[in-house]
Amino acid sequence: MIENKIGCLPINTKPEVPPPPSKKEFMLWIGPVMMTVALGLGTSEVILYPHLTSRFGVGWLGLMVLTLFLQTVWAKELARWTVVSGEHAVQGNARILSFPGATISISLFMFLAFMLPAWATSAASALREILNWPVDARTGTVFWAYVTFIIVFLVVFLSQIARKYIEHIATWTTVLAWVILIFAAFMAIKSETIGHMFYSLFIWRVPRDMDWWVLGSTIAWVGAGPTLIWYTYWMRDAGWGMAGYIDAIPGWFGKSANPVSTGYIPEKNGENISRLKVWIKRSNLVLWIGYFLGSLITIFIFVGLSDSILRPAGLVPKGFDVVKHQAQFFAIPLGKIGVFLFLFVAWLLFFNTQLTTAEALVRQNADITWNISERLRKAYKNDIKGVYFLWWLIYLVISFVLIGVQYFVKGANPFAYVTIAAMLSFISLIFSMIATFIGSILLYRNEIITKVKPNIIWTIILGISTLIHAYIIIRAVGYFFGFWK
Repeated sequence: MIENKIGCLPINTKPEVPPPPSKKEFMLWIGPVMMTVALGLGTSEVILYPHLTSRFGVGWLGLMVLTLFLQTVWAKELARWTVVSGEHAVQGNARILSFPGATISISLFMFLAFMLPAWATSAASALREILNWPVDARTGTVFWAYVTFIIVFLVVFLSQIARKYIEHIATWTTVLAWVILIFAAFMAIKSETIGHMFYSLFIWRVPRDMDWWVLGSTIAWVGAGPTLIWYTYWMRDAGWGMAGYIDAIPGWFGKSANPVSTGYIPEKNGENISRLKVWIKRSNLVLWIGYFLGSLITIFIFVGLSDSILRPAGLVPKGFDVVKHQAQFFAIPLGKIGVFLFLFVAWLLFFNTQLTTAEALVRQNADITWNISERLRKAYKNDIKGVYFLWWLIYLVISFVLIGVQYFVKGANPFAYVTIAAMLSFISLIFSMIATFIGSILLYRNEIITKVKPNIIWTIILGISTLIHAYIIIRAVGYFFGFWK
């Protein structure tokens, strides 16, 4: 094994690229991307799209499609580096920003954003609507949020590989949601709404009174948004490309693991480059089909249903009624059964989002802690499991406190948690996008991997994307603080 240098950090060299496994290994190929798609469904599409559409119509839809495309390009380049080096996105970005810089500008803001238990409380609000107990909405939401969080922890605790159960839950929950949503769309979306949506793809009409704080939150999470950074954590865990040399994070009953702090690039030969190109091609395929197309379809459905049903009735999802009104999507074609079905699907989606978010956040913090100190690794006998579950304990304590805050603090509610989390994570997105743009130019200069560098077109698109997203976050913050209405 030879030590090389890329950027300012060392990287190791392995003799060969692991051969791409058979396409029959279904979950290896689609598991990580389906976890990401499920995050998008639970973060923005069930909550933010109905809220924004009900208040302001569909004139901003084209902007969403554009930013979804731009974020997919960004995710594609994050994933390329994971395949080529075995490093997740933050490690790759750290080669541009430095380890402390990436930890502060990306990981810290992801932690601040997602330590808010927004989806446990959103899931709880759906579950309370189904059971109608406890009767008081605030009490019931807090109670069921605690129950949801306990189940979330148990799913990971009982796993042998931390992400395994999660990716199965994410995949089949999302497939079920798509089937039901497509049925509801055929039954309930009006032809007039379809015409308005098609027109808005090309002619944008953002109202003068647009709430840019909510619009910015929605753009931040247009698909999975900043959580695309975590997509590369799961890719690495699943062994994509050079990540095949790196240990997966175990559950409590799994084997010991010692994920290395830096990745590997292969030795220079034609077979290695050919294999990397196959891995990259498949990575692009699952992102464009699974993530981009999947997110696009669900965006159209939620916006269409919201404009056809919620907007005419003046129903705006917010506060503790964050998912109550959306039940009308299924009530129109299916009646009372439809209400129950939607709330059940919403609970599954939010539960899955909280499960996936919690695992990713704990994984992120465990990874940072593990790479800070050689002494710490020796203290834990080179097994990250102890550090991983220590962060689970810290996360559970913080989340349980913040769930309770909703009961005692005025203005604290699931919808407020979602928008605050979105805008905090938007900061991570911007810094990562900047680092990815620069990295697409600098990181592939090493002669071993220069043949798999991004096409200049994708680099230019990344640069344009960075400017657009920077404008949006500044506009949203300006609206929130009142200096740019």
